[in-house]
Order: sequence, then C-alpha cells, then structure tokens
Amino acid sequence: MAKLVFGVFEDKRAADEAIAELTRRTTEHPAFGVQSHTQAPLDGDDLPEAATETGRNTMIAMVVGSVAGLVIGVVGGATLDVMGMTPAIGAAAGLLTGALSGLLGGMMAGTRRPKAALREAAEGLSEGAILLTIEVGDSGHVDLVEEVLDRSGASFADSC
Repeated sequence: MAKLVFGVFEDKRAADEAIAELTRRTTEHPAFGVQSHTQAPLDGDDLPEAATETGRNTMIAMVVGSVAGLVIGVVGGATLDVMGMTPAIGAAAGLLTGALSGLLGGMMAGTRRPKAALREAAEGLSEGAILLTIEVGDSGHVDLVEEVLDRSGASFADSC
C-alpha cells in the first residue's frame, strides 16, 4: 500500500529544488510523483488516493449499510408474507444488499476528504507556503523522501 509523504516549504525556490530532486531517477531512488499545492483548503479530488480518507469512509458506509440491511432483512423476512422468505433468507439478502449499497454510497458520496494531517499542513498555504505531496509506493523510501524534503529546506515534513 502506498504511503504519502508531505512537506511544507516557505518559498518557491526551495520547493522547486525538492521537486527537481524527487522527480529525477537516481541510483538511490526512483522518480516519484510530486504534486504541489498553493491554495487551501485542499481538494480531495486532486490528491492521490493515499492522501484521502476514502478507504476509511467507505468501510464505515459498508458497515452501516450492512447493519441496516440485516435489520431490514430480518424484520422483512419475519413479517412479510412472501413465499419462501424466512428471517434467515431475509437477513442474508439484506446483509448483502446493505453492504453493496454502503460500498457504492461510500465511494460516490464525497468521501475523498484529505487526511487530517494534510488538512493541518495546508493551513499555512494562505500565507504563501507551498505544500508538496509525494506518493511513495515502497515504504522503504519514506525516510529517504523525508530526508530530501528536510535537506531542501522544508519547514515541516511528515508521512501518513
């Protein structure tokens, strides 16, 4: 699973230096995809998947949908006069329908909200700061990317 490393820079020159280093393939590291952000609030649709709470929010929606579907299925199976319908069959159908509805609803209902650490880091963007986000596929490169950001003059660097 990809990790997201981010850094806040106070001036454009330092940010450009970090971008040049991270997007260049070297013997120490591959070329990384770097995005720069200059305006707050961050738009989750413009961020890489690792920077958003999509997975967390979709799982919450699936659990809520499953529980609601299970309850509706059990009640429907016990009270509705449908041939062959039992509470067990209603529960199974409700559970499956609720989980799939939660999955679909969670993915479509604006769950691409930036992670809390990114929202905090983006607070200084209104004062001219630049936020760089780097999606790192190999977790072994996280420390290396943070080191490059620090060496380039990031006022703050972290990962989530």
